[in-house]
Amino acid sequence: MTSRLAGFMIDCRDGDLPAARTFWSQALGLSIVDADEGGAGRYAVLSPAAGSLHLEVQMVEHDARLHLDIEAIDIEAEVARLESLGASRVSNPHGRWWVMQAPTGHRFCVVRWREREPVLPPSRAEAKSHRSALVAFVLDCQVASLDCALEFWSAALSRPVANRDQDGDGKYGELHTGADEPFLLLQRVDHDPRIHLDIETDNLDAEVARLEALGAQRVAHVKRWWVMQAPTGQRFCVVRQQPAKPELPLNEWPASNGP
Repeated sequence: MTSRLAGFMIDCRDGDLPAARTFWSQALGLSIVDADEGGAGRYAVLSPAAGSLHLEVQMVEHDARLHLDIEAIDIEAEVARLESLGASRVSNPHGRWWVMQAPTGHRFCVVRWREREPVLPPSRAEAKSHRSALVAFVLDCQVASLDCALEFWSAALSRPVANRDQDGDGKYGELHTGADEPFLLLQRVDHDPRIHLDIETDNLDAEVARLEALGAQRVAHVKRWWVMQAPTGQRFCVVRQQPAKPELPLNEWPASNGP
């Protein structure tokens, strides 16, 4: 049986697909591949992220969030495998994929296997101000200990545990990723389970200002990074450049000419 992490869906509740796809395309430096997949005003496909991960903006009726998709050649066999790990079936939309709930509380989908497009290098601006890139997906887990969460997601995504306790405080764990892939992190939190993404940058102030110009808002400065809220409702973080990902392609943004 073959399965793999397909990528992530950015679930947006406001119903304005053009605005949502524009923000996330510009925030992440990814082009819009299909502005209206299916023609129903519900899905927009972005160009693949690092590691060829699929990224898609989706209009939903529930609260704004991110969820991950697992691709499988045999969907029913994969669903059965995930059930044996503790996940449960939620629904089977149109009979084509399964919505499931992890024992950590996260909703995710099991979808059909798709061929992946190669990731093209980002375009380079002539006058560079700063650089940024999508660097991590973080599964926020409302648990007393990350041990069970790490075991489930490691088995579900077929990714070995790379680090069970990054900072020695039991708050962060890491699954294995390649040098050209975003990090897959687990974080112990007090709020409801969710997934958020991190954008890395070599100029924190410039990147936060760029994202504010796109409609994002600052929420809080935590230690060394900014928590922000997208105009589509999702929380995300802007963090300093991560030297552990030297092969991650970075977007270069033009210098601002000022007012």
